[in-house]
Amino acid sequence: MTEFKKLTNLTSCYELENFKPITLNTKLLDNLGIDYPIPKDVGSALEEGSEWYRNLFENRLLNPATNYNLVLTDPEKELEIHNYTGICPTNVLEVSPIEGSCSVGCQYCLVTDGKHLKKTDVFSNYREKLASSLQRNRHRNTFYYFSPKTEAFSEPLLYSGVAHEIVKCFIEHFERYPDSCIRIFIATKAGLKHLEFKHEGTSVIELISRIASKVQVNGSIGIMPTYIRNILEPNAAGIDDRLAVLEKLRSLGVESESVLCQPLFLPYLDRDSVNMFIKKLAAAGIKNIKPEFFTADIRNIVLVSQYINHFDPGKLGEFLYPYLMEGNLNHIKQRSRLAPDRKTCVAKLRMIDEIASENGISISICNWVKRELGSVDKWVNQIDGSSSAKGYRCLGYQTALFRQ
Repeated sequence: MTEFKKLTNLTSCYELENFKPITLNTKLLDNLGIDYPIPKDVGSALEEGSEWYRNLFENRLLNPATNYNLVLTDPEKELEIHNYTGICPTNVLEVSPIEGSCSVGCQYCLVTDGKHLKKTDVFSNYREKLASSLQRNRHRNTFYYFSPKTEAFSEPLLYSGVAHEIVKCFIEHFERYPDSCIRIFIATKAGLKHLEFKHEGTSVIELISRIASKVQVNGSIGIMPTYIRNILEPNAAGIDDRLAVLEKLRSLGVESESVLCQPLFLPYLDRDSVNMFIKKLAAAGIKNIKPEFFTADIRNIVLVSQYINHFDPGKLGEFLYPYLMEGNLNHIKQRSRLAPDRKTCVAKLRMIDEIASENGISISICNWVKRELGSVDKWVNQIDGSSSAKGYRCLGYQTALFRQ
């Protein structure tokens, strides 16, 4: 087991003054002004989720550990296809060199669902596994997504050198097969100090620069107040630092003009906040965004509720209202991840699209979201017309990279 030093300052719920867990139940929902009947199983799930959170909090289990294990993986097994909904328009394989907790520790994590004390296993031989996959798939237009299940430049991957080895594997592949159809898609919350971290004398950003025309890096930045971001993303870089990474990469010739704007928390999507956020992105050279509303199982909805209640108790009802109504309980993306009420999402998405368009930013969107929200308003089916014309699809994959 190897210890590592965090590259960002830890903001923990244990440092919040006067913070106390709350119990979500039908009585509290009634007091919050939620005026529709709560299905019995939903009420039970809220109470169970509250107890689950309280146990995590009281036993100080909400933050990931600062250590990892080096283990082996099967180098011949093909990488997992990244197509959760079955309707993804792009061929994507997942580069996932870690199992267990991610050191960034996002409290809303869609992979761990808040369970941040799973042991972290880093696959020390992942380069071998990746090389085999690249060899097999070099004739297909395919994005290799590093990484949908962890932060690509998390401390365990940097300290172990596995992040560097993964990029070196791509470099060697393109040297051997200069006409390879493969491209790399990286989504990250990292700051410059992460990409400048050196292993055996070389930084990740130096390595990426060697294959700049083959790589796309998207920032991952949800729309939320800084005080909420600090507690929900305790070990991620700040917004300015994440945008600085994208600007630096662009100067090196890397495609980095798109941002994953997720998660979106409905109470914080007022016009002024969205306008300020979009203008910041535009000033940093961002041309495309992929917005997605917070989806989670009920336990993780309870978890986020704890912090909204602490900072903004008047917004807790607004946060919960669009999720729990009986008619919305079939709005499930995957793995029991509940999305907010479709009509509410459409109204907020219209506002985001309007403000983005005013600032020269297009919107790409997941086909699942288009299908779900398009059933309410056909306008959603055309929302990505501008982004598609520029080559962006779904998460913001820049398909024009395949023509180079």
